Amino acid sequence: MKSSILLLLLVLSCFHVAFGQNYYLGDAGIDVGAGFKSNSWSPSVFYHEEMGLPKLPWLKMGLGFRAWGYYGGKTDLYSQGEKTPGHVLQFRNVSANGLSFVASIKIKVWKLEAGANTDLTGIAFGSNRTAFYPGNTISPGAGEAYYNQFLPSQPVIFNLIPLALDNYNGQSEAFIRIWATKKLGLKLGYVFGQLAYVTRRKDGGKVLLDNRQRRFSDHYQMPYVALCFPLLR
Repeated sequence: MKSSILLLLLVLSCFHVAFGQNYYLGDAGIDVGAGFKSNSWSPSVFYHEEMGLPKLPWLKMGLGFRAWGYYGGKTDLYSQGEKTPGHVLQFRNVSANGLSFVASIKIKVWKLEAGANTDLTGIAFGSNRTAFYPGNTISPGAGEAYYNQFLPSQPVIFNLIPLALDNYNGQSEAFIRIWATKKLGLKLGYVFGQLAYVTRRKDGGKVLLDNRQRRFSDHYQMPYVALCFPLLR
């Protein structure tokens, strides 16, 4: 399902850029909200513009920007998507902030909108964290010198299509937007995100662990709610 959503959004964003002169500007707005789960939360501000074809006014596609944060407690991140004890960084807490370029699509009927969006590319930053690296003691690898140690790390800075690629920071949403008035709406949705960290020495040098890996990541999901403010409807 994620792959289908991503492919559709990428194709539509290409049409948006290539054939924008044949479209009319339909909607623009700002969503301010947050996602929550047991030990973490993720606030975001999303600016979006959508365009539609005159013959299909109910179908709109667009681009936008998302400023987001992710703050959590105890978290395990994995290398190469392997959720095994030897390929993990264990954090007491994590925090990352980002700014992403986003593609979106929605269906609009009366006061209701249903759609999805995904980060195409973006940057992320956050506090340096130390994470425990247990290592694979049964079959030691290239990172044996760092086994059972706390290692400095930070969020991966430059990110690309996190819905499809591992080891990148970013988010996607599936949502319903309900317009209570002409100036205020409520957005209910679900966030599909990824958190990625990279190991670094204190002097900025590389720390290569087993399989010469430096990047560790994991996906998260959480319900989301936001207030919506139209700029153009």
